[in-house]
Amino acid sequence: MARGLVLGFWFLALGLAHAPVPERPEVYTPLARLFVVDNASPEAAQVLALDLPEGKVVARLGLPPRVMSLGALPSGRYLVATRGRDTDRQWVSVIYTGKEEGGWRRPVVAKSLLLGRGMGGFEGQSLAQLWGLPFLVAKREGVLFRFPEEALAPNAPFQAETLSLGQPDHYHFLELDGERVAVGYLRQGRVRVLDRKGQVLGEAACPVLHGEAHHGDRIFWACARDVLVMDHRGQEVQRLAYPLKERIGAFLKGQGAYFGYSDRVTHLQRLDPAGPSLTPIPLGGHLVRAKGYGEVLLVLLEEGILQVRSGEDGRLLRQVRVDRGFPEMDEDVGGAILPDIARLEERAYVSLPHRGLVAEVDWKGGRLLRYLRTGGMPTRMVLLR
Repeated sequence: MARGLVLGFWFLALGLAHAPVPERPEVYTPLARLFVVDNASPEAAQVLALDLPEGKVVARLGLPPRVMSLGALPSGRYLVATRGRDTDRQWVSVIYTGKEEGGWRRPVVAKSLLLGRGMGGFEGQSLAQLWGLPFLVAKREGVLFRFPEEALAPNAPFQAETLSLGQPDHYHFLELDGERVAVGYLRQGRVRVLDRKGQVLGEAACPVLHGEAHHGDRIFWACARDVLVMDHRGQEVQRLAYPLKERIGAFLKGQGAYFGYSDRVTHLQRLDPAGPSLTPIPLGGHLVRAKGYGEVLLVLLEEGILQVRSGEDGRLLRQVRVDRGFPEMDEDVGGAILPDIARLEERAYVSLPHRGLVAEVDWKGGRLLRYLRTGGMPTRMVLLR
């Protein structure tokens, strides 16, 4: 009798353990969501999702170690992360951000892709696009993968158009119109204008090419000793000698102008595309990271200062100290270690990899507001609304 009661209670408990539970809606309502790469661990990287303005970490997503780049798709529904290029398995991780109509869901890793080596194809905090579709490039194979955003959905096969770029190289792309694209080849020291079939329409030499800008019917390429100016046919128009010993490695987009910069330079170089001409702008420190937002430039100095500069002429508007100073960091293509900057209206977010913090700054008021504690080594960031 006692044994029967015990068994009865056991079966009752088992039944209750598997009883149905009410579903609850897992919907978040932040103003924006900030994604931060943490590269502290050699075993695995993490991407943290912080909901703003509260700054609460709502997810930590594990990825293969040493993430190099992080970029968003146009809709903001997916992020693509590529890892460092010092391994033969350079996984591409696709993250569903949770962005949906009416709110945000929990972010998850949606896909892992093995497409090739030396993966690239990013423009700042976005995945680059070519003729209306995003793309990724396997630089060591010289192959471009162009695909619709729907190919990144968790329940969809990854199907992409494959385009051969010739021999392996470090590429830079500028879409000129619906039929032509300008491609820079770093190793070859050359720029070509191609049609959709890959036919070369024109080309010019550009040794140690790194950085490009596009204005009207002119294309600007940062070379070792000067800036190459080309037209849409791929013909050389002019060369602008650097006005100082520092060279340009990338351009910030300002308001009616571009601003050339590189790691640890002490000047911006204002490119007037109408002139065209280059004008040096002293920074008063060593540049470690910079972002261009049209009317305003945010420039982070190694000395721990975030500068707010005019996107029109580069003049200093205000500055905020976010740290005592950054240690000297030499980032290679093995993985991201440098700080990053993201902007949300009058707020700016600056990652501090050596302190495990993200600084929140009122860039219009010129005030440090608070630190968000992420831990680890926060580097690349993408902010989505």
